[in-house]
Amino acid sequence: MNDSDTETQEERKLIEKIIDRIQSSPHIIALKERISGEKNTAIIVDGPNFLRRVKDRQIKLEEIDEITKDLGKPIVKKVILNEYAGEKLIQAIANSGYEPIVSPHDIYLSMSIEIMDVLMENRKIDSIIIASRHARTAPILLKIKKKGKETAIVGFEPGMSTSVKKIADHSFMITH
Repeated sequence: MNDSDTETQEERKLIEKIIDRIQSSPHIIALKERISGEKNTAIIVDGPNFLRRVKDRQIKLEEIDEITKDLGKPIVKKVILNEYAGEKLIQAIANSGYEPIVSPHDIYLSMSIEIMDVLMENRKIDSIIIASRHARTAPILLKIKKKGKETAIVGFEPGMSTSVKKIADHSFMITH
C-alpha cells in the first residue's frame, strides 16, 4: 500500500464523516421530509367535548391518531382542557404523547389561540386536525383555511356538527 492509497482511504473516511454529519442535520432531515412529500400535521383536541364516554365506550386519543394517519405526521399534538380536568386525566393525556393545556377560560377561545400560535410559530405545518363535535369550531376552521392550510375535523355521533363537516377539507368519524 503506497501513500496515495492511504491518502485516498483517509479522504474517503473524511468525506463519509462529512456526508453523515450533513445528513444528520435537523435542517437536512426537515428538507428531506418536505421533498419526500410527507405532510406535517397538528392535532388539537377539544378535551371536554371529545374525551368522554359514549354508549359505554371511552373515546381515546389513539383513535384520533389512527384515523388521521394518512394526512401526515403529527408534529404538534395538544388537548385543551377546562379547569375541572383531574390530575389522572392530565397524566393520561401526557402519556399518550399529547400536550395537555388546562384553560381557565372558554375552551374555544383557548383552542383558537393555540391554533394561531401553531400557525405562526411552525411554518412546517401543512394541515390542522381538530377533534371536536361542536359548531363553535367552524370559525377556527375557516381561519385555518384562510391561512392556506388544509383542515380536518374528527368527531363522533351523537351531536356532530354538520357545518364543521362541510367546512373542513376532511371529515373523520369515530364509530362505536
